[in-house]
Amino acid sequence: MKTTRKNMIANVSVIAAVCVFGSVGLTGCATASGAAGDRPMKIGVTVANSTNPFFQQESKTAESYGKSVGAEVLSQVANEDVQTQSNQIDQFITAGVKFIVIDAADTDGVGPAVKRAVSAGIPVIGVDNQSKNATVNITTDNKQAGEISCRSLADKLGGKGKIAILNGTPVSAVDDRVTGCKGILGQYPDIKIVADQRGENSRDSALPIATDILTANPDLDGFFAINDPSAVGVQLAAEQKGASVVITSVDGASSATDAIAAGGLITATAAQDPAALMRQAIDLGISIVNGKEPDQKVILVPTELVDASNVAKYKPWG
Repeated sequence: MKTTRKNMIANVSVIAAVCVFGSVGLTGCATASGAAGDRPMKIGVTVANSTNPFFQQESKTAESYGKSVGAEVLSQVANEDVQTQSNQIDQFITAGVKFIVIDAADTDGVGPAVKRAVSAGIPVIGVDNQSKNATVNITTDNKQAGEISCRSLADKLGGKGKIAILNGTPVSAVDDRVTGCKGILGQYPDIKIVADQRGENSRDSALPIATDILTANPDLDGFFAINDPSAVGVQLAAEQKGASVVITSVDGASSATDAIAAGGLITATAAQDPAALMRQAIDLGISIVNGKEPDQKVILVPTELVDASNVAKYKPWG
């Protein structure tokens, strides 16, 4: 029987079967292969930095999960520099990757490079942070994460007091968390936000910023930190200043949950799962390459609050 191009494409689609997680409306697991199944599918992955445990887990998962589904993963780190990340996307295009997964260093800043990839016929999946012009974005519901973290903060303070926000880099995940937090705190007339300062999403960046905020506001009652590394930096600053403040954050990393379990200044974190997000992003990319367009342009995955009531049962991702 004559083998047509249509038959060949259909056969490749069968070889590259996809299975995804129920939380994004798909089911199963994925395998990837190149043309006629003789070469592995190339995937480009770039994350914002190499020091944050969340991004480390994303990179590790991309490499291990990519290998498990038969793909070749080209993994890069942007070191929080949008030009570096844009160059990496251009390199992926030249390398002939089938799709790109990006955790953006700057949501809008990567937009032109993402557009170049999409225009070249390469789908781009934004993960964790939304990336402008991406084919699809899969991210934690960061607004919801900020809401439940700051609800816990307000309740811990009895609905009153002075609060500071340790903000972060200009990416959608950070901005959505702060928006969610402020929306909740706005429901408490006796809570006042006295400071809102951007850091670099790290412990070392948060430490001096939190120290300055505590110096300027010695009667401060609480902090919302946009991620767990920042929360740890805030806790160090408070301990050095001898300040008794309540700290809540977002991530669900062991650095925060250990403090919660020990009765430290960090009392709650809205837990997300970087490994699950990356697996879902890769599955989604394979699905798109094989002709199935996503039902949604933005897929949101909810978080769960970890505090003293459930920390003993929670298993941190890193």
